[in-house]
Amino acid sequence: MSTATPAHRQQAPGAGLLQRILGFRTIVSTSAGLAFAAVNFLAVLEIRGQAPGILAPLAILAAGALCLLAVAVFGELSATLPSAAGIRVWTLRGLGDPFSLTFTLLYLGTILAVIAADGFVLASALHVAVPDIPGVAWILLFLTAALLSNLRGVQLAGLVQDLTTYVLLAALIAVGIAALTVPGHLPPTPAAWPAGLFAGTALGVFVFMGFEWVTPLAEEVRQPARIPQGLALAVLALGLAFGLFALVAGRLPGVPGGGLTPQLAVGRAALGATGFWIMLAVTVVTAGTTFNGGFAAASRLLSALSRSGFLPRPLSRLNARFVPAQALQLLYGVSVALTLAVFATGRYLILINTGATLESAMYVVAALALLGLRRRMPEAPRTWRAPLGRFVPVAAIVVFGFLGLGAALAGDGLPRPAVPWTLVLLVLLALVAWRYAARSLRRRAARTNGPAARKPLSD
Repeated sequence: MSTATPAHRQQAPGAGLLQRILGFRTIVSTSAGLAFAAVNFLAVLEIRGQAPGILAPLAILAAGALCLLAVAVFGELSATLPSAAGIRVWTLRGLGDPFSLTFTLLYLGTILAVIAADGFVLASALHVAVPDIPGVAWILLFLTAALLSNLRGVQLAGLVQDLTTYVLLAALIAVGIAALTVPGHLPPTPAAWPAGLFAGTALGVFVFMGFEWVTPLAEEVRQPARIPQGLALAVLALGLAFGLFALVAGRLPGVPGGGLTPQLAVGRAALGATGFWIMLAVTVVTAGTTFNGGFAAASRLLSALSRSGFLPRPLSRLNARFVPAQALQLLYGVSVALTLAVFATGRYLILINTGATLESAMYVVAALALLGLRRRMPEAPRTWRAPLGRFVPVAAIVVFGFLGLGAALAGDGLPRPAVPWTLVLLVLLALVAWRYAARSLRRRAARTNGPAARKPLSD
């Protein structure tokens, strides 16, 4: 047997080495799969509540078009500083340490929120189909499967992501086209349609939430320069699939205006029992891609923060298959707890609103970091650059600033009095993250007997 070892495998497991083995196909599937969440079906219902009739699909398409601004921003950031630490590296270099660490921790929270909401939707859909099995059992089964898949290595996780994401997109579009042949009609567009379109677009950002989470895999992609192309293709595919779903969900008879499983009602209305089971399969696999891709991206970010000394050191250790096993196990435990809490309370709307707000804030912060990097590192090599100079990042700041505010003030279904609970929750999370960041920076400064000496976050 040959003892030759490829260069990218020469470092022992546990030393922090990642492998460049993922292709362009996996960039697209991971980007789309991370955003292709089962909870998006419930988000479409909320969008319809804000933007009835034809406004709902238009709001989703408008949100997707605006997300292309974010694609350009994240594309240049990743092309300038490709790193498993992603947003942490960019905001650190562009905006400074305290703010960077605080927002990175909030960013991790958005991944966990989507996983929790998706687990709730998955359990609800499977309970409709198989009422004898409790929803809790389904949650534990699928989260455990995602953990085991990721522990087997990023190449297997990437293959699973490829197969599931492309099948999902094809199935959802096929059912949507079939549903267009069923007689129906859209409700009338309200007279105050501009306000409804704005509110629907603000929540429509949630449908695309997570497409940029592929950037923490930049150290494991064979061609990092193709990440911007992958992000754009993922956004276009998501806009088409969920814009079509919003259209048919609004016009088909028998599709409820509420409920927890609108996708099953659309499938039944379009293709009868066959459509019901197809959409149940779509829901199951969609949740699987969210769990699988969310664990892959978030574990790399946790590992990078651990390598730089802001989280416990064991979280950066890699197993024999070159994956951060302890970071994955921590994510699994937290995800199970959060998902069970959402399942017990049924309060998923606040997660949708919080996710849409944080995602809009993420795009604002990324655009600010891009402007900072251009100013502080003007000569840094860039394999791709956003067009139109400062226009794209400035437009992203303005557009997503307004959309984030709209999402934070949207209705959340919680009991009165009318309190913007989404905004309250975000403020509390930001205070907790800020306090942890401040303490981490002080501890690090104390360990180095001076100003916090930063290790390179992309090592």
